[in-house]
Amino acid sequence: MKKKNIWMAVVNHTDSVVFAKGCSTKQQAETAIVKYLQKNEEFDGKDFGEACFWIGEKDLRLDLQVFQMKLKDFEDVKLSAGLPIEPPPKEKDLYRVVYVIDITACSPLDAAQKTERIMTAPDSLAPFLEIINQRGKVTKFDLSKID
Repeated sequence: MKKKNIWMAVVNHTDSVVFAKGCSTKQQAETAIVKYLQKNEEFDGKDFGEACFWIGEKDLRLDLQVFQMKLKDFEDVKLSAGLPIEPPPKEKDLYRVVYVIDITACSPLDAAQKTERIMTAPDSLAPFLEIINQRGKVTKFDLSKID
């Protein structure tokens, strides 16, 4: 099977990427952007051309990009499972603590507030934490099993 190049669909808001997706074709990339705008930006149009016009008409600070990337551009990309969490800055005795919790909520704010209540409740269970030092070494603790 011949490997094909990848079409990237990217939406930037001011100086941040808010959506990115790799696609097999240019049409799929344009459709991915249209679906993103319909879901997240109240766009009610049907195609990429309408989306470009709509952004200009509304004077939104969104930048839509569809471009092709060659497979060789990905040769040094290393895929890993899980969240890409970087070690803290290389300062002595600095650690990054990863606290993972699954919450059912109706919005990101609701999820954050529920998490904060759970973390601070006197009767909540002790968490399982991953601690990352400045060299990237991960130490895992189940605080419910530590006296």
